[in-house]
Amino acid sequence: MARENLFSQLEKVLSRQHELAGQMLAAARRQNDALRRNDITILTRAVDELEQLNGPMRQLEEEREALQARLAGALALPPGAPLKDMAPSAPGELPARLSALRRDMRLRLEELRQLAGTNKLLTHNALRVNATILNIFRRTGGATYSNSGQVQDSGRSLNTLNKSV
Repeated sequence: MARENLFSQLEKVLSRQHELAGQMLAAARRQNDALRRNDITILTRAVDELEQLNGPMRQLEEEREALQARLAGALALPPGAPLKDMAPSAPGELPARLSALRRDMRLRLEELRQLAGTNKLLTHNALRVNATILNIFRRTGGATYSNSGQVQDSGRSLNTLNKSV
């Protein structure tokens, strides 16, 4: 396959990855907003969307790596050579477009990584708050294992509500 065709295919794959990264970033932003607002409906949709986008992104990544490996061989570059070493050999205006895609992808993926870290912290904080609230309504002792290996809940609910009228 001609180098020009390989570069063209690589540009298409990178463009598709760029598009998917934008969709993933938008979903991660919705996830962040849902976590901040405690909106389980939007949170569930955002997480589902991220999971659905992850598969195609992985496939495109494998395709990109294969194309770059073939290009590295065609350009007599070492295996695993980065795109920045290959782009100058592309025909016409393709080097500038490939460099722009590479730069934009890096920025999107870095923002996505930071947002995922923030979302992870928000999720852990929500779980910690929920666990604390649940523990308020349980006596100490709580759930333990019995001799048979089954979970045995020896804690009793606290009657913290005044039910008198």
